[in-house]
Amino acid sequence: MPIGNIDLNMVTKSYLLAVDDLNEADRKAIRNNCDLVLVDNALRQAIVDTEKDLIVRDIFPNNDLGLAATDDFLVAGPGVAGTDLQYINAVVGVDQEWGFYGVGVESANPCISRLRMTLGAASSQIRGAFQLEQLYTRLQPAAYFGETVVFKKQERMRVMIMVRTAFAANGQRLELFGRVVEPIGAVVSAPST
Repeated sequence: MPIGNIDLNMVTKSYLLAVDDLNEADRKAIRNNCDLVLVDNALRQAIVDTEKDLIVRDIFPNNDLGLAATDDFLVAGPGVAGTDLQYINAVVGVDQEWGFYGVGVESANPCISRLRMTLGAASSQIRGAFQLEQLYTRLQPAAYFGETVVFKKQERMRVMIMVRTAFAANGQRLELFGRVVEPIGAVVSAPST
């Protein structure tokens, strides 16, 4: 959609779309777009020869992201107001691509102000930055990203959260809506026919 000389379809979009602003078809389209981006990347990265050899599945917080096995998407560390806290530090598998298309806040008293998804150990390359407080003022539990945030095979992904008010360890839950593409059989077997 051009505005003046700018085509917004060519611009990276790092913003939130509140879940109540989207209908079911919109939400499905965003998730499907994430899947298409991942499959395209997997083929370009030569993870497999054909898309018939790929499967797209939901991301597993414990197995893929290294989060607590007993309570997926629980923020394990305590939060200190006004500081960044590392939430996730994980490496994409050699035969995987990860894509994230949204975020959900499950805490009754949300204490997280901002979410940054970065590449590498130093977090210097930001892939997506999202201001979560706009969800709280609208009493929204979830939002979708304006564009899929992708991490390619063997890339290190860090997710940093900015804490707006202090909270105890295991006091917040922040769910990332994400998908993984990988060869069939790595985790999920081929579909039955």
